[in-house]
Amino acid sequence: MNASASTPGGVRIGILGVNFGWGPHAALETVISEIRRTVSGDCQVVAFGSEYGRSLMQNVVDEWCAFDGSGYEALTRAAAEKDLDVALVTLDGFAARAFEAAGVRTVFVDLMPFLWHGADLAVPPLEVSRYLALRLPGLSQETLDWMRDIRNLQWIGAVVPWQPPDQTRNTYGYAEGNRRAIVTLGGMLGLTMRDTTTYPSLVLPGAIEALIETGFDDILIAGNTPQADLDALVAPYSGRAEFRFGPLARDEYRTRVAESALCLSQPGLMSLLEASACGTPLIRLPPQNVSGFQQSEIHRMATGAHTGVKWPAGVVDEAVVRQKAAQSEAAGNDYVYEAIADGLRRHSDITRLSFRTQLAKLIPECLALPAGIWTGLVEKVGADGAKVAAEVVLDTARVAAAK
Repeated sequence: MNASASTPGGVRIGILGVNFGWGPHAALETVISEIRRTVSGDCQVVAFGSEYGRSLMQNVVDEWCAFDGSGYEALTRAAAEKDLDVALVTLDGFAARAFEAAGVRTVFVDLMPFLWHGADLAVPPLEVSRYLALRLPGLSQETLDWMRDIRNLQWIGAVVPWQPPDQTRNTYGYAEGNRRAIVTLGGMLGLTMRDTTTYPSLVLPGAIEALIETGFDDILIAGNTPQADLDALVAPYSGRAEFRFGPLARDEYRTRVAESALCLSQPGLMSLLEASACGTPLIRLPPQNVSGFQQSEIHRMATGAHTGVKWPAGVVDEAVVRQKAAQSEAAGNDYVYEAIADGLRRHSDITRLSFRTQLAKLIPECLALPAGIWTGLVEKVGADGAKVAAEVVLDTARVAAAK
C-alpha cells in the first residue's frame, strides 16, 4: 500500500462510475464523503472517466483521468500508473476487472443486481476482490441464482446519507401550507443516450398543470436539461407559479427534497432512495429506461404506495419493454428512447392530458397517505450502505498493504 506508507493512516483511492445517469456517481460521492469523514490520515481520490458525475463529485475528487468507457486495457495501464491502494467502482464490471488487472484490489458496488440476465450477465465481475450488492426487495430467483457464483459477495443497504425522518423533514407538509414541490428528472443520460430534453418536454407540461391545479406554487425542477429548454417549457405557466431549476449540488439536492411537501421523481433508484431517506411523499413519474420500470415496482412493493404515473399505451408499451429487455437492457432502452421521442412528435397533447388527469387523482391520494410509509423503501433496503462500503474500501486497502 504505497500512499499509506508515506502518510500514516492515509489511502489513495481510484474511483469510476458507469456513465448512466447520476445514480452511480451519487453513490460514489456518498461513499467517498463517508471515507473522508472517518479515515485517520490523508485521503486522495483519483477519478477515471465518470464524466456524467463531475458536477456531483467535484468536492470529493482530487484528480481526474480521462477514460472514454471503452478500451479497458488503457484503463488498466492508467490505473497501474497512479499508485493506487484500492479502487471503488459502481456498476461497470469491465472497469472493475481492469483495475484488478492492474494489481489494484477493487470494491464493486452493484446498485442494480436485478438488471443482469442473458447477455448482460457478462457485466458483473464475479471474481472481484469485494462485491457489494444492494439489498433490494423482490429480487427474482433468477437473480439470486447467478449471484451464488460471486466469490466475495456482501449485501449492503442504501448508499445514501441517512438520518431519522424527524431530522431530515425540516419543514411542514402540504396540509399546513407548504406549497413547495420538487420534480426530479435525474441525470437523463445513458450509454447511447445524449438527449436531456425529449423526456421532460413530453412529461413536464401535464405534471406542471396538475401541480398548479392542486395548489403548488413553488416548483423546483432538478435535472440536467438546459435551462433555455426548461424556460420554454414553463413559460405558459410562469404567471401561476414560481419555478427554479437544477442541477443541484448533492447537499442542496437533499435539502430541497427534505423541505418539499411533494416529490415527483423519474424513478431512478438513487432518487427514490434519497426521497425515502428524507421521508418525502413521492409520486413516480413514468420511467425513461428499462431499469426505471423495475425500480418503480421495487418502490411500490416497499412502500405500498400505488402512486405511479403510467405511460399511455400508445406511447410506451410496457409489454414491448419487457419483451425487448429480455434480449438485453440495451435493446429495451433503445425501444423506450425511440417510443418517447415518437410520443413527443405525435402524441404530446394526448400524453399531457393523460398525465394531468392521472396526477390530479394521485396528488391528493399521495398527500393523504400516512407519513410513515415514505421511509419504507430505505427501511427495507437498510440504511447502512455508505458506512459499510466505506469500511470495506478501507479494509480492502489494508489487506493490500499487508501483502
